[in-house]
Amino acid sequence: MRRVVLASYLLFLLLLNVAPVPSSPVQNGDKMGHLLEFFLLGLLGWPLWSYLLPFPVLLEFLQLLVPWRTFSLADMGANLIGLVAGLLLGWWHEGRHEGAEVRDEGRDRPD
Repeated sequence: MRRVVLASYLLFLLLLNVAPVPSSPVQNGDKMGHLLEFFLLGLLGWPLWSYLLPFPVLLEFLQLLVPWRTFSLADMGANLIGLVAGLLLGWWHEGRHEGAEVRDEGRDRPD
């Protein structure tokens, strides 16, 4: 199920990055959108992180081929920061549920 959601979200991001978009009313306001979009991607796909790392860069370069979009290193940076933050949070969240319980074995035994 996770892979279906991830594949759907990747398709959504692809379509979002090639669609004509009105400019943000806030100067550089689109950077927060890029950050959040790729943060969610990182959360959804952290186990496949090695496959996802090139995606933010490729999507930005893809915009060179779309007449109504512009390539931006700042957008690419926001994409990468969001993705890495999401990957780290997803990895941390899943990892804290694994492993041994934290307790002192010595105190649980009767003397």
